[in-house]
Amino acid sequence: MSALFDFPSLIVVLLLFICVTTHARTLRPALFDTPSENPNEPNEHKGLLGFCWKMSRVGERVSEYVAVSCVIMAFYVIMF
Repeated sequence: MSALFDFPSLIVVLLLFICVTTHARTLRPALFDTPSENPNEPNEHKGLLGFCWKMSRVGERVSEYVAVSCVIMAFYVIMF
């Protein structure tokens, strides 16, 4: 069965994606930033890189909740 069809596995995949993108952004801050056409406008985050940018921002802003969710899901995966 695919991880996308099982709800606990989907949560684990999303948490891992958030953690990986946050870590990648801490190593290279401009990794998910795409330059805009006009230098006076802010960067537009579209497509896959935009999604990665948004997930990394979630990991930065709500890192306490993401960490608690990771611990809970680790316990769930190990015990059940």
